[in-house]
Amino acid sequence: MGELKKITETERIYLREFIQKDAKYLYCLYNDREVIRYTGDSAFANEEASGDFIANYEQYGKYGFGRWAVVRKADNEFLGWCGLKFRSDEAIVEVGCRFYKKYWGQGYATEATGASLSYGFYKLKLAKIYAHVHQLNKASFKVVSKCGFQYVKDFDYNGLPASLFVKVNPGLMIKKIRPVETHAVRQPVLRPGRPAETCSFEGDNLGTTFHLGAFFGEKLVGVVTMMRAGGYSYQLRGMAVLEEFRKKGIGEELVRRAEEHVRNGQGNLVWMNAREVALDFYKRLGYKKYGKKFNIPLIGNHYKMKKEL
Repeated sequence: MGELKKITETERIYLREFIQKDAKYLYCLYNDREVIRYTGDSAFANEEASGDFIANYEQYGKYGFGRWAVVRKADNEFLGWCGLKFRSDEAIVEVGCRFYKKYWGQGYATEATGASLSYGFYKLKLAKIYAHVHQLNKASFKVVSKCGFQYVKDFDYNGLPASLFVKVNPGLMIKKIRPVETHAVRQPVLRPGRPAETCSFEGDNLGTTFHLGAFFGEKLVGVVTMMRAGGYSYQLRGMAVLEEFRKKGIGEELVRRAEEHVRNGQGNLVWMNAREVALDFYKRLGYKKYGKKFNIPLIGNHYKMKKEL
């Protein structure tokens, strides 16, 4: 049957990783047209196909999370699934769920979604978690509302009309910090093995420069700096996140908050010298590359990038 790996629990349910025994449950779940009506999913051809899905499911090993079986504590009944999914195309984490129709309207979806959010925020330290809902799926709209999601936009999700929602980790605090405080992150990330004085940038102490820090509790885990570069433009510098907190959306949230501050100060353009390894990150945030590649000694290859706000 396979070892049960429980992830988290509530008063009524617990969430665990899939095991091969779940193949028959997933087969039945996905062969109910009402269950997958608004999801864009396809039914499994047979139990063997759902078993192959479980055997080849990679999210647990690659990301440390995934879709989990939802099991009722009282009788160990399989109710459906709920959990997190990393979307590599957009580098975001989203929450989703599917439940047998006979368990609809009993609060299980809200309960399981809340448990998944808590695990993502407090165990995994994710900066934010997204959810998408088909625009005709009223039940799912209620779930995201009860769980405290905020509307982002309407969009096309795999050919379906959907609305995107987001919830930011309530334990993540982003606030202005002093220039010297940035060194605790700049040095290990941007200047590893180099003297502390190399972490100070020209312009750090100007009144038109501001620095933001991302905190979990008292721990500073990420920083970004915006320097006034003339007119209504700002240069983004020193964006860095400690290694153990990367790929959690913290860098994205830092840049987004910094852009908000720029807009509030009537700024309308942000540009940077972006490290070659960070190009995809900034492209996802709407920045465009311009000019030729150039090298900064002791640091590496860079491109200029910009974004109009």
